[in-house]
Amino acid sequence: MSKTVQEQTGPKLEYLSPDVLDFDPENPRFGGLASGKSQGDIQAHLIGEPHYASELVDSLLENGFIDYEPLVAKRKDKRLVVIEGNRRLAAIREIRGNPDRHTGRKSDLGSIPVLVFPDKPDEQQQNEMRVYLGVRHLIGFREWPPISKAQFLERESKAEGGLDRVLREVRMTRQNARRLLVPFRLLNRASVLLPKGEDFWVLGEALQRTGIKKYLQLEVNPKTLDIVSYDKKNLSALLNDLYGPKRPGSPEREVSARVVYDTRDLSRLARVLGSDKATAELHAGKDLEEAQIYVDTREESLSRLSKVNKDLALLLKKVVSGNRDPEGTRLLQSYRAFDTAVKAFVNKNAKPSL
Repeated sequence: MSKTVQEQTGPKLEYLSPDVLDFDPENPRFGGLASGKSQGDIQAHLIGEPHYASELVDSLLENGFIDYEPLVAKRKDKRLVVIEGNRRLAAIREIRGNPDRHTGRKSDLGSIPVLVFPDKPDEQQQNEMRVYLGVRHLIGFREWPPISKAQFLERESKAEGGLDRVLREVRMTRQNARRLLVPFRLLNRASVLLPKGEDFWVLGEALQRTGIKKYLQLEVNPKTLDIVSYDKKNLSALLNDLYGPKRPGSPEREVSARVVYDTRDLSRLARVLGSDKATAELHAGKDLEEAQIYVDTREESLSRLSKVNKDLALLLKKVVSGNRDPEGTRLLQSYRAFDTAVKAFVNKNAKPSL
């Protein structure tokens, strides 16, 4: 005879109907976006972007459920809340809820393996769940998105033993934890929530650049990774650079107006933000390349001048070629004189190579 909910004292592997399982709205995978949502809303959220549980449907229909990878759940009243395997549960519900749409192996989806923890796990069991999720998703083969990792670290670091315990248990370096926790805590401290779908990792990468940290006047406790201080006005400007400014009266951002389109641009942004003049030009409407002119060294400016001159030659050749218009001829003649002067100037002023 199986134990009742009240009698269960340890984790137990059971074969259960998916109908008795619920999604966990607080699962770190959701990055806080599922809190307060209905089970149907979470199902839709998991099936579509950005979690794409729909990608698991074909595999389940072809191969069935893999028994040696059970879901992990915790008892809550008479239901079970899934703490590991929410995407697989969503895919199973999609198949079972739409039998006419999906054909294939469905016989073993009516009863699936679930490792069930009691509703009030003891300290050892809580540690087991934490380590299981941490190793599996922070550094394992089923990685969460960065925002989910950050949320997991933030939540677990509040428990006894703090951040040191979490890092020790999941074997994560403090530097890797810093890249997740510092941007997460900075946004929370500033009461800033990036719109759904924005790339949290861009901010994490930006904060690795010394120039950007100086621009923010960001000070972080090296042991706890708590935010000590920062410049709120400059943080707002940085978020505009990374994600675009907020639309009037809306939390959405004007993505097309952002300055950085690729993480490879972050080093250039850091240089620009390290100069008051370049920063002022950038935030007055110049693009990143134009603003960078104000921080380039003389040698870099000479190199840029040579490149622009070459690009100009190609453009003129393209638009004037085959054109017998006298204005085109005069333009080419003027350019040749300009080209000669530029090359002579660059050669005269460039430092000799060692």
